[in-house]
Amino acid sequence: MTASPTDSLFFANLLPDSVNSWHKQDADEIYHPQNLHEFIDGGAELYISYGFQKLCHRTYSSPDQPDILVDVFDMGNSANAFGIFMHTRENVDSSFGQGSEYVQGFLNFWKDRFYISLLALAETEDTKKALFALAKYIDTHIPEEGKIPSLVNKLPQPGLKPSSIRYFHHYVWLNSYLYLSNENIFKIHDNDQIALARYTNGTTLIIIQYADTSKSIQVWNELSQNSFPELKINQPFLRQKTWLQFYLQPPFLIVLANDDSPEPFKKLLNEIVQKLK
Repeated sequence: MTASPTDSLFFANLLPDSVNSWHKQDADEIYHPQNLHEFIDGGAELYISYGFQKLCHRTYSSPDQPDILVDVFDMGNSANAFGIFMHTRENVDSSFGQGSEYVQGFLNFWKDRFYISLLALAETEDTKKALFALAKYIDTHIPEEGKIPSLVNKLPQPGLKPSSIRYFHHYVWLNSYLYLSNENIFKIHDNDQIALARYTNGTTLIIIQYADTSKSIQVWNELSQNSFPELKINQPFLRQKTWLQFYLQPPFLIVLANDDSPEPFKKLLNEIVQKLK
């Protein structure tokens, strides 16, 4: 989709016309929630679930060099930008923005409310230099830094694997990280927040923050009556070869999982409870 004058002005200061020997080709393509599926076939719902607002897609070309594709996603706020960046990260560094990752011709980072993806269609020394130059330009031209979601800051630090942190609003992503049910048994909706992380002791920790206290209590009651009657004793229990423990501290619901042993739960739970007070 061709950019409107308003959208072109919106992204004009974030992207250079050229970098090294690469130059902008054609007009920018702009996408919104209504037509994002035309650009990301089968993957648009992921971005929309994180509050996606609009996307600028630009192609840079250089003679006898692979094209470079740049996508700047406006995610509406910094929490969503952080969340979409961390969705599948394996190694996070601080080279660009507020967190970045480079893997074989693909560089992505987040800053403020923006998630930025830069892809060379083939990796060469020149494309790598151009990608880094583009990232530096975009990073410099986003003047503000955004806040990491406050819920993420409640994750205990000892033993935390930083690249495992996830933040999201949709129950489907919870099931992809820790499968407990096909259904939305935790009644997660857009106004609720979830932070997830893995620890060196083998534990996966999930903190769900509900939009209101009464909802967290209602969910707990339904879980204990239907899906997990073991919650009535509020102790670790074994479910399909995985140790689980749930803990309610309204409006927070905490889930701990470990395939080997529930032994790490007590110390980790004590640390979480202190952070949530």
